Amino acid sequence: MVKKLLLTVASVFLLWQSLKLTGSLLHLRPDGVLGLLFLAWVINMFITGVVAFAGFAWPTQRLLPETYYHIHRPARLMRVYRLLGVGLFRRMLLATLWSSAAQRARYFDGRRGGMNRLDVQSRKSEFGHLLPLIAITGVAGYLLLHGRYRLAILTLIVNVAGNFYPILLQRYHRLRIARLRARFPRG
Repeated sequence: MVKKLLLTVASVFLLWQSLKLTGSLLHLRPDGVLGLLFLAWVINMFITGVVAFAGFAWPTQRLLPETYYHIHRPARLMRVYRLLGVGLFRRMLLATLWSSAAQRARYFDGRRGGMNRLDVQSRKSEFGHLLPLIAITGVAGYLLLHGRYRLAILTLIVNVAGNFYPILLQRYHRLRIARLRARFPRG
C-alpha cells in the first residue's frame, strides 16, 4: 500500500510540474537545437511520467473498454509495423532498456500461463503511452498556435518515438499473443 501511495504522489507531483511547465513554455527560450530538444524531451518525460506512475500503482488499463485492446485489423497493423520500422525499434529496446533477461522475465516467463501477464502488461504499457501521446500532441498544437514551431516539431518527434512506437509495439505483442492462444488453446 505504501508503494501505491508513493507512486500516486509521484504521479500527482509530475502532473503539477507538467502543468507548470506547459504554462511557462511560451516564455522559455533555450539556446540552440540541443536546448530545444532537451526541453521537448522534458515535456515528454513529465507528461508520460504522470500516466506511467499512476499505471504502476493502479490498473489504469481498465479505464479503456476491452474492445479497444482487441486487434481488429491484424494485416493493417502488420503493414504499419513493417512500414514504420517498429521491429527495429523493438530490437533497439531489447539491446538497451530491456537488455536484462531478468527484467524481460517479469513480463513474460516463456510459459503458457505467462501470456496472461504479458497481455495485462501490454495493456498497461499501451494505456501508459496512449494518454501521453494525446496530451503531448495537444501541447505541440498549443506551441504551434503560438509560433513555437521548432519546439513543437521536436516535441512531436520525441512523442512519436516515446509514445506512438511503443503503442504499436504493444499492439503487435497482443497480436502475437492472440495467435499463440488460437494455435495452442487450453485443453
